[in-house]
Amino acid sequence: MSTEEERISDGPLKAIDLLKQQKLLRNVANEVIEETSRHIRYRRFSKREFVVHKGDAGSSLLMLMSGRLQVIALSEDGREVGLDFVEPGDYFGELSIIDGGPRSASIIAITESVVGFLPKHQAQTLFYRNPAVVEALLQRLCRTIRQASNYRSMLGLTRAYARVYSVLEASMKTSAGGLLTIENLPNQQAIAIMANVSRETVSRAIRSLIDGEVIERDYRRLIVRNAEMLAKLARGEAELQLRAKAMGEGATVGQARPS
Repeated sequence: MSTEEERISDGPLKAIDLLKQQKLLRNVANEVIEETSRHIRYRRFSKREFVVHKGDAGSSLLMLMSGRLQVIALSEDGREVGLDFVEPGDYFGELSIIDGGPRSASIIAITESVVGFLPKHQAQTLFYRNPAVVEALLQRLCRTIRQASNYRSMLGLTRAYARVYSVLEASMKTSAGGLLTIENLPNQQAIAIMANVSRETVSRAIRSLIDGEVIERDYRRLIVRNAEMLAKLARGEAELQLRAKAMGEGATVGQARPS
């Protein structure tokens, strides 16, 4: 670890409160959280700084306390390819703790972030002595497998726009008010990495969705107005055709592709 790492303590960092917000620890006893807090260490990462590198030894379980991270891999031509985002409350590095293998992917900070490091021995104790933690791990591994399957399917799409639409659809959630939204929208470069396209393609794809009234921009989020059309676009089953407004032919429309 670097000299920037410091031990978590109660007091200003309020380690106990931070740990209670972690998905892995939500259903465990307070004594377990208190024991965990005595071993965890805290480090702040700057934007674009690597948190872990693929192939490194997995010496710790990591928990994101604040900020946002992205899981990445390098393509054959050396480009960064985004695999997933890590949000506050998420944890990562569990595979190396379980099987002793190296890190399976690299992770970078896409905003200034604070990460907690729990040493391997204490992480194994946490895993193997707490059924609630085991259940959380199994649910997480199932989600990871599903996401990997969806990601492979997305990269199999031949149309660049469809890959962008697929990334957006995968990020869609139902908000508290019942709206379908894409919250905390990543910047266009991050979406480009995930979809393996250029940033300009992302910009044009999002603009086509807005013009086609499939989505609506609302500050840092997108409101999905036509989820059915977005799903068809993401599967490559439909395409948006722009009519020239300057010629008075109306707005963008979505059309199903012939089978």
